[in-house]
Amino acid sequence: MHLFSLMHSRVTFSVCLLATSMLGSVVNATNLDETYKLAQQYDSTIRAAEYDYESAIQRLPLAKSAFRPQLNFAYDASRNEQRRDDYGTFDDQQFTLTLRQSLFNRENGAIVDQARLGVKQAEAQLLAQQQNLILRTANTYFDVLRAKVEVDFSGSELDAIARQKEQAERRFDVGLVPVTDVRSAQAQYDLAIAAQIAAKNQLQTAVGAMEVLTGSRPETIAALATDLPLVAPDPANAEAWVKLAVEQNLDLVAARLAAQTAAAGVSAIRGSRYPTLDLVGAAQAAENELKDPIRGRDLKGGSIGIEIRMPVYTGGRIKSQVRQAKADSNSAQQTLLSQERSTAQQTRDAFRGVTGSIARANALQQALISTRKSAEATDAGFRAGTRTSVEVLQALRDVYRAESDYAGARYDYIINYLSLKAAAGTLNANDLIPINNFLVEPGAQ
Repeated sequence: MHLFSLMHSRVTFSVCLLATSMLGSVVNATNLDETYKLAQQYDSTIRAAEYDYESAIQRLPLAKSAFRPQLNFAYDASRNEQRRDDYGTFDDQQFTLTLRQSLFNRENGAIVDQARLGVKQAEAQLLAQQQNLILRTANTYFDVLRAKVEVDFSGSELDAIARQKEQAERRFDVGLVPVTDVRSAQAQYDLAIAAQIAAKNQLQTAVGAMEVLTGSRPETIAALATDLPLVAPDPANAEAWVKLAVEQNLDLVAARLAAQTAAAGVSAIRGSRYPTLDLVGAAQAAENELKDPIRGRDLKGGSIGIEIRMPVYTGGRIKSQVRQAKADSNSAQQTLLSQERSTAQQTRDAFRGVTGSIARANALQQALISTRKSAEATDAGFRAGTRTSVEVLQALRDVYRAESDYAGARYDYIINYLSLKAAAGTLNANDLIPINNFLVEPGAQ
């Protein structure tokens, strides 16, 4: 079953961003899908990955060009001065056309293999960056929602504490409560103001991160539906996801190709020890101004033959290059091993994150119900004189914290599930669509 197969529910409320002081272009209400599209157009990291891929593509025809005919034209002109006899000053011109075709070159063949692997590696890295952009977009988007929830909850807490403070002051005036209740309410009120300032600052920071990612700042941002289904991963086994990740994780695929490319580099250096075989043809024409029937005639000619070259002694250069290439290859192998281990661990962590966030969200939902009932009972006791205002304020704080934690757990669930799919190498932009369907449409009330 797909993670977000249920897409029939909607909520009709939006979250306003209190960030009017931020710089940058301002857009209307946005949702997750729109944010991702803006990030695709604006983000410099994905642009750099695309250019790296284009560069890698060009390395293959560049490597193959060594096996294609090489045609060169040369023109030489000179002025000569002969002081003996009667020749004096005269001009020489020489035209040369050379054609070279490689018949055997083991080093260049290995370089072509390297280039092919390099293209595949760059493609895997580009796809990995595209997945990374999806994750960064989701994290940035829900960080804004998370910060806005904290602002809302801190505001609600501040309002409740202010009412409780006023009530404690009135009851103190008529002698129903001691002064300690008033002072405690004042202290809680001051702390609530500080918490709200911190929450607003965090919201500004989150909105700024979205602006860095997308180049724009939304006026409003769609919120997450309260009835988002929390579906367990399928398959419901961490090791099954690890097996899939070992095969498809894009960072691991890129590391595997990097190791193969480094191994091909060793073959390329070793190939330089072997002889090369080229077919070489040349055509020449020479002209000068001498009128002498023997020395002044124009010359034309051509040649064709086989050229064999083989390095005999290079001062230890090739031997050193082979050792260097082996070290690079061993390093790439160790990097691959490290990536395999980290991929397996990341996949297990993401799997536990999904299952843990589901359990936590369900527990927090129940806790929210319980804290609300407890707050109602505490308030009734306060009115009856059996509870203090400090207990009422603590009960309210428990309610607001449970609401904030419950919202955060649902955001964590989404991020963990996207991270799990990224670890398995199956994350793509379509995975944002079901999530987006559980966000309010722009302009909805």
